[in-house]
Amino acid sequence: MPPSRTPKADVAQLIETIYAVAARPERWEEIISAVGAAAAAGPAAGAALSHLPGLDDVGPETKPALGVILLSPAGGVVGWNSVGEAMFRDRLGVVESRGLRFFNPSNHEALAHARARLAESGAAQVIVKFIQARDDDPHFAYMAPISATPPEMIADIAHAGNASAALIFPALEASDHLWRTIRESFGLTPAETRLAARLKDGLTLKEAAEDLNVSLNTVRNQLRAVFEKMGLNRQSDLVRALAQLSALSSSLQPVMPSTVSATEAGALRVAPPVLIHRLADRRALAYRVYGDPTGRPCMMVHQGLGSSLLPRGSDQLARDLGLYIVCAERPGTGRSDPRLDLSFHTVAEDLVALTEALGLSRMRIVAFMNGAAFALAYAGALGDRAERLLLVSGRRSGVVPETERDRRHPMILLHRRMARSAWAVGPLYALLRRRLSRRQVEAMVRTAASAPGDGAYLRSHPAVAEFVYDYMSECLARSSKGAARELVMASDTPTLDLPDLSAPISVWFGADDPAGPPDDFLAWLGRPCKEVRILPAVGHFLPHKHWPEVMAWLAADEGD
Repeated sequence: MPPSRTPKADVAQLIETIYAVAARPERWEEIISAVGAAAAAGPAAGAALSHLPGLDDVGPETKPALGVILLSPAGGVVGWNSVGEAMFRDRLGVVESRGLRFFNPSNHEALAHARARLAESGAAQVIVKFIQARDDDPHFAYMAPISATPPEMIADIAHAGNASAALIFPALEASDHLWRTIRESFGLTPAETRLAARLKDGLTLKEAAEDLNVSLNTVRNQLRAVFEKMGLNRQSDLVRALAQLSALSSSLQPVMPSTVSATEAGALRVAPPVLIHRLADRRALAYRVYGDPTGRPCMMVHQGLGSSLLPRGSDQLARDLGLYIVCAERPGTGRSDPRLDLSFHTVAEDLVALTEALGLSRMRIVAFMNGAAFALAYAGALGDRAERLLLVSGRRSGVVPETERDRRHPMILLHRRMARSAWAVGPLYALLRRRLSRRQVEAMVRTAASAPGDGAYLRSHPAVAEFVYDYMSECLARSSKGAARELVMASDTPTLDLPDLSAPISVWFGADDPAGPPDDFLAWLGRPCKEVRILPAVGHFLPHKHWPEVMAWLAADEGD
């Protein structure tokens, strides 16, 4: 280190960079250099970073949750969660067992109209506009039939089985999965919906007109139509209403027709519901199931910063291939509760418990990228019940030294530096979670496509960014702490002890994989593989490009 540089100065630079990126997310690549400069700063720097004002990560125990009130077929109130009661009492009225008592009588009519629309349309949800008691401003919520309400949202509400519908109030955070429902509920045209989306993103009317390539007079007319249809008077009311609604729509997944072809776009909209298994210690383990319940049992182990979301069409494709695929979310990520003694082996214990609870026996296993070590531990815990194992673009655990080659691949370089600077991972992941947006993810995905094969794939499949955004959003929905702990744990575990692993192993790598040649991964694996396959003209995006082949591998008979 040059004499003019000190660890303290490097940490100060990193802190300054974090705040700069928090204000301007497009500067995120500056983090790579800052982490590299501060890599040797040590534990004291971790203490300094762990208390950055405004960047502390809010966990599920304190982060505002969705408010839920469950309604009976006759209109009475069956049950509610504490957030739903508090939000309703604060803004609208009183929750009583015989029904909702609104301070503004017009809200009773709005609720009745919403119930009628829901019954007549058969939709997965409708939007209802209430008038707030304290300021007569609009407050929006979703109403959904109980059959379309995610089970984890009502799992802890007593008497939920007697409900016919759920009234769901938004938390404070926003996402971008509401436009289809807004169009259906208020009758907005596609052009009006596009304008509303841009105003929600913070564009002025002039900027929206330029972005949409129409005149300012046109967008003014469209805005007046939006106001009339949604019962609003001001642009600020529209933006606030959309922010309220957007927090809900990623949790409410309308039923849409499946498609056989696997693709990146729209995976979240057609995904099976998230299910919750209660482990022996009462922790929640979230998972999805795809395919035929009577089919061949398989476990998919997702990548780092991933979730149980698989590409669109996976459910129908699994049915066609006779597969029953389980994909669980690791402790502290997605909707799974954290585990204090996190390790590859304790995660394997959770997966084995889920396997047994579902009544499954011999399993075929596929893992992607940083999920490789978790899958190996799971296969080892299953012993001879693990039929075979495929590691796709596998990443080894432990700290991997930087090479000159890594400097050509910014995402790999960032991962290498975070792995050896574990004290910085928590704040960096908290920053990622707080600033996560589609534009941010699109920029990161473009950066990740640094190998020739990946660049070509991304140009022909730009919607891969949408899929990455969806599964990252699910991973970080409750907290970033679980994903950060996972990375730190993996960095601190250079080897795996797997004496009971007997399943034959297949390894697939892309010829352009920016993580390096597969020799390093195979050396870390330390055991013979039944198959090592190098696929041409692809790198980091191998799981996306060759998804049908992955599914076919799960379905193939021995020797095919």
